[in-house]
Amino acid sequence: MFSRIQKLKSGVESCNKALLPMALALALSPMNGHAATAWGTTGTHAALLKAQSTSAATASYVINAHGRPKVQAQVSPLASTQVLHVAVSLNLRNVAQLQAFNKSVNTRGSANYHQFLTPDQFKAAYAPTDAQVQSVVTHMQQSGFTNITVSPNNTLVFADGNAATVGTAFNATMKSYTENGKLRFGNDSDAMVPQALSGIVGSVTGLQNVSVKHPLSHIGAQLSSVAGTGTQSGTQSGPTTVLHPPTQFPLIYDAGTTPTAYNTTVGIITWGDLTQTLADLNTMTTVNGMNPVNVKVVPVTLAGAKDFSDDPGGDGEWNLDSQTITGTSGGVKQLVFYTAANGLPGSGDAELTNAGIAAAYNKAVTDNIAKVINVSLGEGEISANQSGDQAVDDKIFAQAVAQGQTFSVSSGDQGVYTESGGEFETNAGVVLPAPFSISTYVASEPATSPNVIAVGGTEVTTNGTAWAGEVTWNDGIADAGDGNNRIWATGGGPSAFEAAPAWQATALGATKRQVPDIAFDASSVTGAVIYIGGQRYGVGGTSLASPIFVGTFARAQTYANNSIGFPASYMYRDFPNNPAVLHDVTSGNNGVYYSGTTYGYNAAAGWDYTTGFGSLDISAFNLLAYTWGDGTPPSGVAPPPVVTALTNNVAVTTQGTPGVAQQFTFVVLAPGTSLTFRTSGGTGDITLFEKLNSAASASSYDHVSAHPGTNTESITIRAPAAGTYYLTITGGNAVFSGVSVLGSVQ
Repeated sequence: MFSRIQKLKSGVESCNKALLPMALALALSPMNGHAATAWGTTGTHAALLKAQSTSAATASYVINAHGRPKVQAQVSPLASTQVLHVAVSLNLRNVAQLQAFNKSVNTRGSANYHQFLTPDQFKAAYAPTDAQVQSVVTHMQQSGFTNITVSPNNTLVFADGNAATVGTAFNATMKSYTENGKLRFGNDSDAMVPQALSGIVGSVTGLQNVSVKHPLSHIGAQLSSVAGTGTQSGTQSGPTTVLHPPTQFPLIYDAGTTPTAYNTTVGIITWGDLTQTLADLNTMTTVNGMNPVNVKVVPVTLAGAKDFSDDPGGDGEWNLDSQTITGTSGGVKQLVFYTAANGLPGSGDAELTNAGIAAAYNKAVTDNIAKVINVSLGEGEISANQSGDQAVDDKIFAQAVAQGQTFSVSSGDQGVYTESGGEFETNAGVVLPAPFSISTYVASEPATSPNVIAVGGTEVTTNGTAWAGEVTWNDGIADAGDGNNRIWATGGGPSAFEAAPAWQATALGATKRQVPDIAFDASSVTGAVIYIGGQRYGVGGTSLASPIFVGTFARAQTYANNSIGFPASYMYRDFPNNPAVLHDVTSGNNGVYYSGTTYGYNAAAGWDYTTGFGSLDISAFNLLAYTWGDGTPPSGVAPPPVVTALTNNVAVTTQGTPGVAQQFTFVVLAPGTSLTFRTSGGTGDITLFEKLNSAASASSYDHVSAHPGTNTESITIRAPAAGTYYLTITGGNAVFSGVSVLGSVQ
């Protein structure tokens, strides 16, 4: 009897599957005559809104974003020859169960603890079914779209069309205008789908390029070709504000003996051609005596969008990301660039839209080889929500959490004014408010996603290469290089749309997602020295802060055998009780001061809207993060640094690379008159640290010798006590070699 019932049930299911396309075809058959179609809504709203006008001929438009900025150019129907590359985002199944799984997979004691899913397992449990996907594909085909492809996880359907096919498929009309010589286009009505698909389709991305995610970096002036740290203020004997080669961030944030990220694969979201980026990365590692980086470039096409021409404006961003991750991590197992296809204005091909960026996110997730993925991109959250892109991103990042991957996202570079691009006007040198309410704040997306780590910005001061202090990053209002004056400050604040994840609701009492979670250096004054086109530039922005975290977390993942999942819940649980892990940033602001009022958010003790919990001490964080893993010993951990024992009055020769310390010991058997350590000869620039009876480092020493630009250093200790003296030699921003080290006791 049971087998007969099973056969009957199977027959019914097969019949239903066969009938679904037939029913859908009947529902869609009158598509050529819109009047017979019943439409359902999607999460994609109009990008352009028609303003009040006396007639259609004189109609004006505003952008569907905060403040409703007016389109200054003439708006007309989008030409039918303009190719549109769209991505239709499908709704996940079993969403409540997925949220519960993502919580339990990172909860010790749960049956799901660290049982991360594979992409196939995620697809089977939570992705749209093949039948649902086919129903969308059929609709796209019948509407005239071409080059239709489906993502491996069934969540995105890519296709090529034009204004006419968009009208047929989504009951939306397309408009365009020219701004600064570039074609801008967008839908001036909400995207809709037939009722038969309304529960399947979530949103349609790629219908507009009016509001698109942009890099979050602040590239300064070209620096001198002379090796060093660039510009500096202050004095050598006290805290300074100075640009740093990426190899110095492990020293500044106290990596100590923390292993490099040699066993962890890291991803970066990019677009366009990466030839120059890879060449500059090789220059950076060569100059700093590092091993060449194992790189992989993964081109991510979007239907027929297959152009990967160079975007000179993006080179600086990808260079900042890759060089900072490499320098901070000390080297990774592999660096994977997920690069979206560019569009070429005027060629009949649309410019890059958020559809291409979402495709790159999704490829990093379906590949599931990068444990940590950097995203130095963002846009105003209101725009992202109205276009439906926020919902698209959230689904992708939720899958990453289920698989144990971590996306790190810059929190934004325009303070609390991300929606407007942070642009302000000036009049006779006096800063005036931008043409919107400066008391209304908007956070940056995708930093507001509850499924990413949002990284804010600080301005760090150093004592040599040791951390000396941090404040909230806010460079104020300055020329953006495009004729506009713009605020340069860390993004932060509450989300307008995302509910607070459980870990923030518990720790902060929050009802909405709040950003950032942590922060690192982002100031253009204290930022990174980056090679761009073979030349050195000072670069800041939260696009620097996020890669510093990525390099830091990649180190922790290697030490924990890549067993740590998405770390947000651990951070909010453990950080308040482990203050040694943090540099709490308690001063600064991410807004503007105008007419007697300070706008934006202020830093404060503990978590705040400008820098989250603050920055991390890498050594302390590594030890804490290890407890978030599965507890197994690191796999193939590199051996600890070799400690060389010095003999009285016998010189040894050493060499090293930036960020890697050479360590020595010298035993004094009985109290003496004097003890001297000297270094000389060879090439490069070194610093000498000494400590009695425990390892010396840039953050823990009894004596230091740090003369700039030389290998001639010395430390003399009067009346040395008996014991073991530890000597540590670190390089500057270049290789040092052939250095003679001598210990002498009297």
